[in-house]
Amino acid sequence: MDNDASNLLHLNNLMKSGTNDFIVHVYSFISNLEDFSKFLPDEEIRDKHQEELKQWFMGLFSGTYNNVYFRKLKRIGKAHADIKLPSHYVSATMNYIRNYLHDIILENFQISDKRDELIASVNKIIDMNLDIIISSYIDEGKLYVASTKLETKIIKFTSKFAYALDLTLVISLIVATLMVFLLFAFEVYRFASGGIPFETTVVDILGVMLIVWAIRELLEEEVKKLRGHKFALSAFIGLAMAALLRKILIFSLIPEKSEEVAILGFLILVLGIVYWLMNKSEKS
Repeated sequence: MDNDASNLLHLNNLMKSGTNDFIVHVYSFISNLEDFSKFLPDEEIRDKHQEELKQWFMGLFSGTYNNVYFRKLKRIGKAHADIKLPSHYVSATMNYIRNYLHDIILENFQISDKRDELIASVNKIIDMNLDIIISSYIDEGKLYVASTKLETKIIKFTSKFAYALDLTLVISLIVATLMVFLLFAFEVYRFASGGIPFETTVVDILGVMLIVWAIRELLEEEVKKLRGHKFALSAFIGLAMAALLRKILIFSLIPEKSEEVAILGFLILVLGIVYWLMNKSEKS
């Protein structure tokens, strides 16, 4: 690694003089990626990102690759993971940077042996950066290594059992949605047959729609969890709020239930505050 560090340090002045060109070329590439404006929405953020990109770029050729350098790379990876930047965007950009550096070396070094040596060192530092940054996307819990065969079997069984429970929950939510639609059809039938007043029918249908919306949100979150994402607890709070709103709609037609309506309204207010705080926390 000492020889590679020396090679990279040898490139320092050359790369430093072309830092602005590097930013132009990289931005020309990443601006074509999907959702570019989502992750870099305005000039202020882009200016800050460009400055950090310049610092990272010059760090490649500093010749010093110690724990401080590795911790910086971990922070870069965590920042990308926190904003949910797809990892393949990082891989694609790194590959572009690798080829960009190859072109500079080929253009400025004519001696084939030295040129090949410099390219090999550049490949190593890019691979090391990519490996450390991408590792930040991995959930630390997935890195656990069992110490015995029995422990390994228990962990595998538990993982499969949890996955089966998730599948069961998804199926149950689908069945529940179908049952709610049957309830919707039943309410319409009762109204058509003259069994209940129009006002009551409208309120019941609105309550059913709220439940359908809440189940849909919960089902979407559960599918995301099956795909490896974190489960959003706010989906359960949304379901609870929908159920309470349905109760309020029903009780609103009964004057004697005014006290219950007030209590349910207070509960919805509390749940709404919790829901807002959780969403705000996830976004920040």
